[in-house]
Amino acid sequence: MISRQFCLYLLAALASSTSAFVSLNPSTTTVAASTTTQLWETKQAEYGKSLELPNTYVKCGKCQTCFSVAPEDLGNGRGRRLGCSVCNHSWFQSKDRLMTIRDGFELTELPEKDKQRVELNIQEGKEPGFMGDSKLYVGNIAFDCHEDDLEALFATAGEVGEISLVRDDEGKNRGFGFVTMRTLEAGEKAMEELNGANVRGRNIAVRESNT
Repeated sequence: MISRQFCLYLLAALASSTSAFVSLNPSTTTVAASTTTQLWETKQAEYGKSLELPNTYVKCGKCQTCFSVAPEDLGNGRGRRLGCSVCNHSWFQSKDRLMTIRDGFELTELPEKDKQRVELNIQEGKEPGFMGDSKLYVGNIAFDCHEDDLEALFATAGEVGEISLVRDDEGKNRGFGFVTMRTLEAGEKAMEELNGANVRGRNIAVRESNT
């Protein structure tokens, strides 16, 4: 049983970076880096398709998107500079700082709505990982309720930033969770209109979160 899902999206190496090619002649570094980058990006695009996903990954420090990366993807040196294709943040990734996927976890493709949220945040001058200004506690949730059920309901009050159902070690819904609304106004409206709403046979409780 998968207890938590990471996100996976295409990671692009920065063609301008030469950190992985320090042994090359300076006159050929740009060409060599560009060619190698293209080959690596092609390999990245095939992870989870024609190529098996490696058990290592990296995470963007700004938008928190995860990317499947194998040690050999970082070249022959200590590492290479990477660029996030979601928020355009870049960083130097060393091989010894790759993260390993633990048992019970998996990488899953980044939903389009999450990519759009990050792009909107950047356009509005917010941090890429911004979810919203109003975090709500939702209790008395039916055990067969899913995130999609809550998202459809709370979307009637305004734009939803994040839905998080609390689950046990077996992945079962524990009957409560958290909903983050993008604006304070949407949060207020959700508390006023959705507290006591019937979802899959239970009347949910909606209030401001203490966390």
